[in-house]
Amino acid sequence: MKKFLLALFTALTVTSASAQLPSGSVCPDFTGVDLDGNSWHLYELLDQGYAVVIDVSAAWCGPCWGYHTSGALDDLNTLYGPEGTNEVRVFFVEGESTNGLAQLQGDSPTGTTYADFSQGDWITGTSYPIIDDASISDLLQISYFPTVYTICPSRIVTETGQASTEDHYAFISANACQPATVTNDPSIVSMTAASTCTSADVIVQLQNFGTETLTAATITVTGGTAPVTYNWTGSLATYGIANVNVGTVNISGTTNLVATITSADGNTTNNTATAVAGAQESTTHLRVDILFDNWPEEVSWTIADDNGNIVLTSPSYATNADQSQTVADYFVPSSGCYIFTFTDGYGDGLHGAQYTGSIDGHMYVYGIDGSGNSMPMIYNYNGSYDVTTESRNANVTSVVGVNETSVSTGIKAYPNPSNGMLNINYSVANNTAVSVEVIDMLGNIVMFQNIGNQNTGTYTQSLDMTALASGLYMVNVKTNDVVNTLRVTLNK
Repeated sequence: MKKFLLALFTALTVTSASAQLPSGSVCPDFTGVDLDGNSWHLYELLDQGYAVVIDVSAAWCGPCWGYHTSGALDDLNTLYGPEGTNEVRVFFVEGESTNGLAQLQGDSPTGTTYADFSQGDWITGTSYPIIDDASISDLLQISYFPTVYTICPSRIVTETGQASTEDHYAFISANACQPATVTNDPSIVSMTAASTCTSADVIVQLQNFGTETLTAATITVTGGTAPVTYNWTGSLATYGIANVNVGTVNISGTTNLVATITSADGNTTNNTATAVAGAQESTTHLRVDILFDNWPEEVSWTIADDNGNIVLTSPSYATNADQSQTVADYFVPSSGCYIFTFTDGYGDGLHGAQYTGSIDGHMYVYGIDGSGNSMPMIYNYNGSYDVTTESRNANVTSVVGVNETSVSTGIKAYPNPSNGMLNINYSVANNTAVSVEVIDMLGNIVMFQNIGNQNTGTYTQSLDMTALASGLYMVNVKTNDVVNTLRVTLNK
């Protein structure tokens, strides 16, 4: 759903398939026609060295009206637009498809639905062009109003938000938003590293930030077991971008990979990008800890093996309370390399604090060792940002390298596989309370036996599992604070 920042119509709900264009992305090109009939082509303005500020709003939107009437963008246009220093171009885009000229003129102040309501006269006194074209809002995947973007000459978009005139100009005048001035300036916009437990396939977005055509650049990726270098050749005009497949980097464990331009370059400030690849060592016993924002129904996750087969899928969280927390244990079927994938159906992850009445949630995934202790995080997301940097599908992937450290050799089970009756052999070091629990692959305790106190020695306990379905189970033998875990297979 669209999480509009509304002062009016607070019960309104509109569905949306994805979140908006995230900061750091390459802005798609578009052409818009303003209310005076002038045509504006985004890339033409960027190629001329202008920074472009776009306020995507809706005539019915209260917070949009508040920012519009603050005069921040009017002052920005007056001081730094065509009649000022001529560094910036500012636009207002009406992003609601059902609003038109009447709403922009403020002719419907008493409307009863968002489609015909207007906060006031948006046109009179506005010094910059107004474009009534919701297709631009759709192109930018706008999910709430107002959204204020600044697009630098490099075509990189940043959500600068409802900033003051001074803060907007400070961002625009910073080096990162300046037009190309150096003859030879290859730069790296971003990098991705699709990894397994032992290797990563690296793709780099190479951009020509120089004033002359870029025909060659050398990219070196470090952080793996050995550096990997790729010599790119081609033809990129100023601000042109190419996706460069650098190749496969061998890794060990969790690795911070760094891609760097290593060929001749007139500006080294934009030469690097980083990505995390590899696997955090864990056990087959995983714990998933989720603190929800106000939209638990949007959250899901999967765990897949290194062949892409999904071995675990999250339950539905549609009935979980807003801002509630859930902690549950799960078990993957065997040692190997696994991929944990978190998905937010809306695309903003658990970054709820950006909306009135919600909080930032979290999702933590980690292994549990044989003593019941938490291991280092496999996936550590604190909810303070939209969950995706590479796509609006909001998938965040962490590769899990699994070792059998949680499975104790101090207990034995037979027959294993079992057809229902299982014998468990275990040892007790001191007089202590003993219990046995059986856990299915979704982390549910499906059988529990409280054996009671036992003296030092070796014991055999029989379990009747005939009422359980065939499949893989984990058996925990607990003695005080010590937990020994055994995997058993039930074939009926």
